[in-house]
Amino acid sequence: MKIAPFLALLLACSHPVIAKVGEVRTWTSDDGRTLEATLLEVTETGIVVERNRGRVTIPLTRLSAADQEFVAKLKEEMQREEELAALDARRANGFEEGKYAEMVKGEWLIGSDEQGLFHQLYIGKEVKRSSAGPTVPLFVHLHGASARAETTPVGKVEIAPQTLAAEALYRDHPCVIVVPTCPPEPMTWGKDEIQEKLEALIDDLVAHLPIDRDRIYLSGYSMGGRGIGKLIERRPDYYAGALFADGGPSLPWVGRVKTAMWSYYSGERDTAKVPELKEKFASEGVEFRATILPDAKHNGIHWKLAKDPAVWEWLFQQRKK
Repeated sequence: MKIAPFLALLLACSHPVIAKVGEVRTWTSDDGRTLEATLLEVTETGIVVERNRGRVTIPLTRLSAADQEFVAKLKEEMQREEELAALDARRANGFEEGKYAEMVKGEWLIGSDEQGLFHQLYIGKEVKRSSAGPTVPLFVHLHGASARAETTPVGKVEIAPQTLAAEALYRDHPCVIVVPTCPPEPMTWGKDEIQEKLEALIDDLVAHLPIDRDRIYLSGYSMGGRGIGKLIERRPDYYAGALFADGGPSLPWVGRVKTAMWSYYSGERDTAKVPELKEKFASEGVEFRATILPDAKHNGIHWKLAKDPAVWEWLFQQRKK
């Protein structure tokens, strides 16, 4: 059967519609002719465009190779959007039903060992009636080297997550708090195998709970600071904000990392490059704050950070850019 000319294809679309797009672009046929039209729909076998107020259905086989590639990429993007929509529908009721619903008790509880990483969760009942909206932030804290263990007594967490979970602060900033425990030495937070488990844990929480993907926060003390640094390096535009207790970013991050950061430094840390870091991050539109306490000791700097109300106010204002 002879195929109608490219500009006059008015075939009925009998395949399920994948999505509506609404983009005006110039389309090219397989024999080089062009057509400027608005993309209305993408189907399994072609596209539907609007031209001169009429709908035109064009089979993929009649498009140029470049346009076929464009449509293929568009389909992939649409599929991702559909998957995210389905994920959001599941996440919306995550505090009432699903694998984490029983954890919404306002106390520290041991999480599932599904990722092979011992961790504790704190999810207060306030998350169900949060004034912030239908989603809440996720706060991830990595401890220092001295806290490495196979397991940890329930509720034994460092001062940053302990402070955040306290009633006064948590009431203002309802969120999901997760505190993993790093296995004993020689394991560190920087090892790839641990990083993968951390990311799997974070992703699982995001997949099953109504967590705001634009408000995922990191916190780390000493070795934990290096651990969150590695997380940021692995996904430089994933996290909205990060708190470093006696640690911080490095110059190679400039131009890559988009996460807003606040570092607390003790007098035992070399802070000579801090002004340069602040200036260079600022030139990239990334906020880096640094509080230097020359008289503070390393083993007390995380207390200084956690007890500063301005730190928490700043952190929970951060959103992923």
